[in-house]
Amino acid sequence: MVPLPDVRGREQILRVHMRRVPLGDDVKPALIARGTPGFSGADLANLVNEAALFAARSNKRIVGMEEFERAKDKIMMGAERRSMVMTEEEKRMTAFHEAGHAIVGMTVPEHDPVYKVTIIPRGRALG
Repeated sequence: MVPLPDVRGREQILRVHMRRVPLGDDVKPALIARGTPGFSGADLANLVNEAALFAARSNKRIVGMEEFERAKDKIMMGAERRSMVMTEEEKRMTAFHEAGHAIVGMTVPEHDPVYKVTIIPRGRALG
């Protein structure tokens, strides 16, 4: 079994896959690498491809950090389900639930850093 790459390895893998993509000046491979713990080489290749797809869908000629953030969200949390309608009470309860996950994640030392907290439904999750 091949171990997952550390932060330096992830940055190097990202740089290899980014060679084929026109990048914006705001793209920081080291920052992206720090925000992708647990990603395999294949996950990182997928991240670059998804970011390029987001840029293309927006008729952009370069891929910026915004597209990388959107791609990371999609890979880590699943695709957004904007068609799902939530009542204000459901939004409130989901916010409490997700805040609980964040607090535990910030409190447990062995936990990966908290990346994002959201109530936007993604994949099979409500938030």
